[in-house]
Amino acid sequence: MTALKSYIDSNGRLAIPAKIRKKLQLKAGDEVSIKYKDFELIVSTFHANVERARNILSKYKDIDLQKELEIMRSEDVNRF
Repeated sequence: MTALKSYIDSNGRLAIPAKIRKKLQLKAGDEVSIKYKDFELIVSTFHANVERARNILSKYKDIDLQKELEIMRSEDVNRF
């Protein structure tokens, strides 16, 4: 992992260095997610979040997730 120096401006914005933006193909207006964990900021791209979700869902390929969701919803309705 390469660490590059950046600064926070007076409006609280953090600039992502051009080298990293280019490598991640980030453009002005692109959405990223920012998490705070153990005194660190973790910035993730939309693509990284989609891949993470795909990896999680791939573990359940033998389960009909739509059917499971319908069952959970009907259980919630019946509970009230």
